[in-house]
Amino acid sequence: MLKTLELPEQWRKPFAAVLLVTLVSIAVFYQTWESIVAIWSRSETFAHGFLVAPVSFWLIWLRRNNYRELQPAFSKAGLLFIVACGFVWLIADLVHVLVIQQWAAVGVLVCGFWAVLGSHVIAQMLFPTLFLFLMVPFGEAFIPPLMEYTANFVVGLIRLTGMSVYREGLFFTLTSGNWSVVEGCSGLRYLISSLTLGTVYAYLNFSSYKKRSIFIAASFLVPILANGLRAYLIVMIGHFSNMKLAAGVDHIVYGWVFFGLVMFALFYVGSFWHDKEDQLVSVPTIDSTLEAKGADSKIGYKYYWPALAATILCVSIWPFASQGLSAMQAVHVEVPARFSQPALPEWQLAIAPDWGWEPGFQGVVADAKTYLTDGQTVVGMYFANFGDETQGGELVNSQNYLVPQKHKVWRIAQDNIVELNDTLNSLGEVEESVLDSSQRALLVLRWFRVGDKSTANAYVAKWWQLLKRLSGDASPELLVVLFTDIKNEDHDTVRQKLRKFAEACCS
Repeated sequence: MLKTLELPEQWRKPFAAVLLVTLVSIAVFYQTWESIVAIWSRSETFAHGFLVAPVSFWLIWLRRNNYRELQPAFSKAGLLFIVACGFVWLIADLVHVLVIQQWAAVGVLVCGFWAVLGSHVIAQMLFPTLFLFLMVPFGEAFIPPLMEYTANFVVGLIRLTGMSVYREGLFFTLTSGNWSVVEGCSGLRYLISSLTLGTVYAYLNFSSYKKRSIFIAASFLVPILANGLRAYLIVMIGHFSNMKLAAGVDHIVYGWVFFGLVMFALFYVGSFWHDKEDQLVSVPTIDSTLEAKGADSKIGYKYYWPALAATILCVSIWPFASQGLSAMQAVHVEVPARFSQPALPEWQLAIAPDWGWEPGFQGVVADAKTYLTDGQTVVGMYFANFGDETQGGELVNSQNYLVPQKHKVWRIAQDNIVELNDTLNSLGEVEESVLDSSQRALLVLRWFRVGDKSTANAYVAKWWQLLKRLSGDASPELLVVLFTDIKNEDHDTVRQKLRKFAEACCS
């Protein structure tokens, strides 16, 4: 037992280096790691993150005898990948993309292990090491397409069974009542849980990367399909019980029971392809080439302190580089006068109408809201400047809702990206939404304006932000929203007028 716990001599310095790299990585990227832990704490979807590092350590410990005779060595390739991950973190920090910062911070840590243990050792521990990337609370970008998929799946099955259903966006109505697909219906929680459990299951029960990859892919795809079926069954339970069942909190319980059955079925099917125990725990053979590498590693560890210092330097430089670049890229916190005080010949200032809705977003540092009329139509203009963008208050942020989920009055009936090149050559694509309430409907156009460029594509906007900031351009970055009342349900006429207005005021 003591021999099992005792570190072999060739592992003592590498183990100390791993501990030091871990502490330095967490200290250097403390704010990024803090944001990861904060999301674990507040979101049940990502609470599994607390277990990822312990499970990774347990997976290595489980097969510790496989690693005892390996010879760790410093790796130049590991250093290069630390630099690559650090640079990605720097870019993400400049344009405030938190999830990329989190991926990159974990990447720096993993590549730090690679640098101090060597390519051969890290290859033997590849699966448990890569498992650490599941600490990143990723997946929120999948929520809108998953919600759309769930709505399509449910409505499609309902119609396939011959039942009548009316759909408007993510809302649909049956003869028994109304339903809507909200964030909780996206199935992201089931998807993340399945992927995490499936990854561990694949490592413990399969030896070949092919089997592992297939099973992990199944762990990703099966819950997506199953979530659509789960949503359909809940709607049917509610429909045939006259909305007495599955219309409240109980449908969440049904959902988790269904998920448990799906995971049991997935693991049961996977059990037919289990590898034998001796295949899973066999000690890797070390040929003469690897023995030579082991000899080289002993020589390499004569330069332990210089190599360790180089590793720590590669890990540590990025926050300082970010501070230096941030000092050069201050953004003007203003809304240009030509937007806040537009001069349009056919339009005059109007009193704000009582529509019951107007845009508003978190983190706005400066904004301008104006209403204009041509005597027939009133158009609202809103320009938001987020300044240097504090966390949670960015120009491009998935939380910048026009209408939040489950709003008491308003809902998004339509939401599309439309191409306006025929009339608005300088604007291109914009996001066009229809907001509905019991009293009226509003047509809304929204896009990002970065310097003198406009786009509705969040990724393009982030790219333009990066290029603009690296060039030292301090011109404003704005979120633009135009909105007007849809009178007498004449969508086409209102749409054409609003598009022409946008061309006149914002091109």
